[in-house]
Amino acid sequence: PYMYWLAMLTMLIDHVGLVFFPTDPAWRIAGRLAFPIYAYALYMGYTRTRNMRSYMLRLLGLALISQVPYMLAFDVYRPNVIWTLLASLLALAAASRMKHWVAVSGLYVLTALFMELSQMDYGAYGLLLVLIYRYTRSYMMIAAHFVLNVVYDMVHHANIQHFSLLSSILIVCFATGESGFYRRVPRWLWRSFYPVHLAVIALIRIWP
Repeated sequence: PYMYWLAMLTMLIDHVGLVFFPTDPAWRIAGRLAFPIYAYALYMGYTRTRNMRSYMLRLLGLALISQVPYMLAFDVYRPNVIWTLLASLLALAAASRMKHWVAVSGLYVLTALFMELSQMDYGAYGLLLVLIYRYTRSYMMIAAHFVLNVVYDMVHHANIQHFSLLSSILIVCFATGESGFYRRVPRWLWRSFYPVHLAVIALIRIWP
């Protein structure tokens, strides 16, 4: 029931480690837990929102607000992870209007290619993880996430990503179907945490 808190805490640990302790892998290992929880939260938001347009616009606004702090905090020039979540949400919404699996598959492939070409944070991996949460349940979810991590490691030589599997295990054991998954964190905190903590890290990093 405290998955949201875990997501925010491990994301903060990951980003602090990336900026201030880049040679210490412990920070990045802890940080692997964050994104899968956000991906699962996105899928659950997709299934429960009463206003999909509002949900998309909220993510768009958050992505725009976060972009400058993201670039300043990490000294990069690529889209932040909220764009990854927004692209995944758009793909889910579009796929729900299609009737043939070939069209749905084509949509997902094109979305994944766009995410890779635009260098979104996590890229196609982010979309595929959201799709795992969309189309699998229970231990199949864990198995699919494991296979995804293996492929990601083979392509990007990032064995640290295997630690993210723990999040799917926690989701299967504790979070799936629980309404408490959503109400443990105030909405204002959940929505503002990403840009605010990036802005703080950026200020500390660039402060003379």
